[in-house]
Amino acid sequence: MMEWWLRRGALASLILLLPAIALAHSFSTPYLLPIPYWMYVYGCAATLIVTFAVLGVFASRPASDESSARSRPLEVGPGMRAAGRRLLIVLRVAALACLSITIAAGFVGSEDPLANVSLPLFWVVFLLGWGYLTVLVGDLYPFVNPWLTIIGGLERIGVPLSKARMRYPQWLGCWPAFGFYLWLVWTELFVVQTPLALSNLLLIYSAVTLLGVVVFGKRDWFEQADFFSVFFSIVGKMAPVAYDSDGGEQIREVRLRRPFSGLLSEQPKHMSVLLFVLFMLSSTAYDGIYDTQLWTAFFWKNMLGLLQPLWGDDLGKAQALLMDLFLVYRKAGLLLFPFLYLIFYYATLLLAKLITRSSLSLRSLALQFCYSLVPIAFVYHFAHYYTFLIVQFRELPSLLGSLVGIDVLPPLLTSPDAPPTGALEMGIVWHTQVGVVLLGHVVSVVLAHFEALRSFPGRGNTLLSQVPLLILMVTYTMLGLWILTLPLG
Repeated sequence: MMEWWLRRGALASLILLLPAIALAHSFSTPYLLPIPYWMYVYGCAATLIVTFAVLGVFASRPASDESSARSRPLEVGPGMRAAGRRLLIVLRVAALACLSITIAAGFVGSEDPLANVSLPLFWVVFLLGWGYLTVLVGDLYPFVNPWLTIIGGLERIGVPLSKARMRYPQWLGCWPAFGFYLWLVWTELFVVQTPLALSNLLLIYSAVTLLGVVVFGKRDWFEQADFFSVFFSIVGKMAPVAYDSDGGEQIREVRLRRPFSGLLSEQPKHMSVLLFVLFMLSSTAYDGIYDTQLWTAFFWKNMLGLLQPLWGDDLGKAQALLMDLFLVYRKAGLLLFPFLYLIFYYATLLLAKLITRSSLSLRSLALQFCYSLVPIAFVYHFAHYYTFLIVQFRELPSLLGSLVGIDVLPPLLTSPDAPPTGALEMGIVWHTQVGVVLLGHVVSVVLAHFEALRSFPGRGNTLLSQVPLLILMVTYTMLGLWILTLPLG
């Protein structure tokens, strides 16, 4: 049943991909859309409302019953198991090599970020590329984690790291992972991106990881405190494949399941996971808006008149003061955005609770619906970095070739005979972004509906509870598409 509705949602999203000045954030050239932007917004909102109405009429059974019944182990023979083990070894070596090259290139490679392979390897291949691959093939990161490979090697030579010296505090939850996530995005937005800075960041992270494993043990640290493990685990819940470990580094069982059903099969146990998911959404939104004309002008237009009494006619003092305040304004936005999203999320659930007179606590509802936001965060993340990925993957071969002294043909986008956007049809880029964003929101509406069937028993309560959540989803859709169209400052 769930797959049927997802297919219908995907079809509806494709129908809306018909050809307002818009701007893809990776480029600075505005382009005209064949139809006004507001038509896209109305079309997307209408699709979500129709999806909600159809679900309310036909879907009245909690998805958990179906999900557990349809998740089944993949039957593989001895030959396939052996091939799988060899593939894992190759992936571990490749992951360890990428980490080593990334760190080493920061110290011995070019100081020019555009001529050094370290930044694309980390940001594009590992963080973005592996994250998007995880949605398709499942969360393989626990089996190829380069830090786990290093720790396993140390254990084989007699360094005891598996046994915890201290119990991992339950109150700590995933806050360490959230803290590094914040630090990572802060570095991306506000720190000059250099290969050396990235190498230092990864060395610090490696030292903290090793210390955390020594104190709390491998299992608790990598399940709750390690940013990459938490991030790929959440993203992997959308995949149609899941893996069970044998307690070590090997895969015991491969299970097939319906796409996105992993988001319904379990719920987060700690509020830090909710903030982590909301930061996945809000940090991408802030990355899209913080350098736009709108966000920049909002500060300068308001602060000039508000603070003029502080400097009078002294323009030099005004410039220095305003520039300092502007930097604070930009950085404070990143810290405040996840809490603004949290306020709207809680307000939506509070309204649903009051309408249905549910006895569930607001905290319980917040955790139960948490994973229904993951598809929205993921698709907006993909739409935001879509053009960036195209450019970076085309430049990657030449950067890798420079490591071994091989001249690779310059990428198409950097050809002297082609403009920066010459190889990209921007109308197709925009349609792809709209379609991906809409599809993710349709999936989230479906997931929220099935979660509501479990949280608010009775069709009437389910439908009533979904009205505030539907408004939230429509708002997220409009906000995401609007940010994608904003011209850069």
